[in-house]
Amino acid sequence: MAVTLLLVCTLLMVILFFLAKCWKPSTLPGPRGLPCFGLAFHMIGIISSDIIPLLMKWFDEYGDIFEMQILGVKYVFLTEPEFIKPLLCSSTNISKGEFEYSLLRPMFSDGLIVSDGNKWRARRKLLTPSFHFKILETSIETVSRNAEEYVSYLLASGGRPVEIGDKIFLMTLKIICETAMGVKLKTENNEQNEYINASKSCHDSIVYRYLRVWLFPDFIYSRSRAGKKFFHCANVVHNLADQVIINRKKLFLAEENGSKKKDLRKKEKNAFLDHLLALDHSNPGLFTHSDIREEVDNFMIAGHNPSGAALNFLHFLLANHPDVQEKVYDEQLEIFGGDERTPTSKDLQKMIYLEMVIKETLRLYPSVPVYSRFLKEDLKLDENIVIPAGQTVAILAIAAHRSKKYWDDPEEFIPERFAPGIERHPFSFIPFSAGPRNCLGQKYAMVELKTIASTIARRCWLEPVTTSVSLDYGITLHPVEPIIVKVFPRNGTRRFSSKKNGQFIS
Repeated sequence: MAVTLLLVCTLLMVILFFLAKCWKPSTLPGPRGLPCFGLAFHMIGIISSDIIPLLMKWFDEYGDIFEMQILGVKYVFLTEPEFIKPLLCSSTNISKGEFEYSLLRPMFSDGLIVSDGNKWRARRKLLTPSFHFKILETSIETVSRNAEEYVSYLLASGGRPVEIGDKIFLMTLKIICETAMGVKLKTENNEQNEYINASKSCHDSIVYRYLRVWLFPDFIYSRSRAGKKFFHCANVVHNLADQVIINRKKLFLAEENGSKKKDLRKKEKNAFLDHLLALDHSNPGLFTHSDIREEVDNFMIAGHNPSGAALNFLHFLLANHPDVQEKVYDEQLEIFGGDERTPTSKDLQKMIYLEMVIKETLRLYPSVPVYSRFLKEDLKLDENIVIPAGQTVAILAIAAHRSKKYWDDPEEFIPERFAPGIERHPFSFIPFSAGPRNCLGQKYAMVELKTIASTIARRCWLEPVTTSVSLDYGITLHPVEPIIVKVFPRNGTRRFSSKKNGQFIS
């Protein structure tokens, strides 16, 4: 007993010594906690749905730049575009936040999202050609076909309330697997649904752990019920990625050996996974299976989750703003008439108003509302503010998107604020980040979002069941409660007229 007590006291002394050494008095405004411990004890009882409201509260209270400390780790939050610009444009401060992103590694390994330094630069350079605009054009047909299947599901509801979230994420998963991995998933099955649930659970578990300081040590977390669930879900995610790689590699090698017709892979030859397999085939030893899988994991998760989150909120906003929904439909009529054909890249370029609607959706509900960098060198924000190396700087994108300084009526849904010709600070709207570490798939995402939204708008009329949302932060942004809508067939008719006092018409 005495030995145990001595060990506990010694451990506490070591922790306190470490915290005292790390702790530095705050020099910027922000919420104050206890010396050394910072806000660690304030985090007890906080849940994921509290995070965004709390950060926005601090933004309103402390302004464009504020800081907080947790167990000796200082976080500086930036919301001012003029401050965000030098960080995101830096070619040296490209490392993701050390501690918080380390929690993602069991899920993402050391792939493009988490890696930094020479490995990140080399991988980024190798993978960028996979998203050339000509390659994006070849994905439109696949996106459109899956969107048609989704629309058929919506219309089958017959106007009854339908919860859309799970079906949206299943659709975006199937799209990223087929377009980027060259593997067409079978009709919906338990494995795919398990992957969707496991991916979401992993995201939620990471935030859950971050809000519970006693789960920070790996040896404690791995033995906890929450940790065991997280690692199980991470294995589910990895297992589907392994299957995708194995299936595609068999076809790839068969085609390389000439056992299939040469034109069999003509349509899909530029798939992201094919690009990795080709590099591995022509440069033996360049990639191990683990190297390939970590990038496949990254792109499967990042390729379906943020797009699914954006589409979820897009349904909500269109259903609750029938005048906007009708304008989207009118634009689609101008482009297609009554034709239900697959859009072309030229058609997508003509969807100016729809793009405005999508951007306004991403302004209000950015899929990744917060992201961070660990400073390898001092960051000069202006003549008076220099953040020293060794600190973590977080970009609060959702606050920048809702700043009254840059946006009139920032809480309102007004797509017209993105009309062509309207100028704004380029870093006041950063749903895909910016600079060297911007989202590699942002053009792919816009092609996907416009194609799906076009398909929905031409064939469906959405009415709201869910009329308000609370925001849940699970790495990506989600509503706390499921979004539910009613869906009716368009049948070539207008459903709303602002000339009739905003009434629905048949």
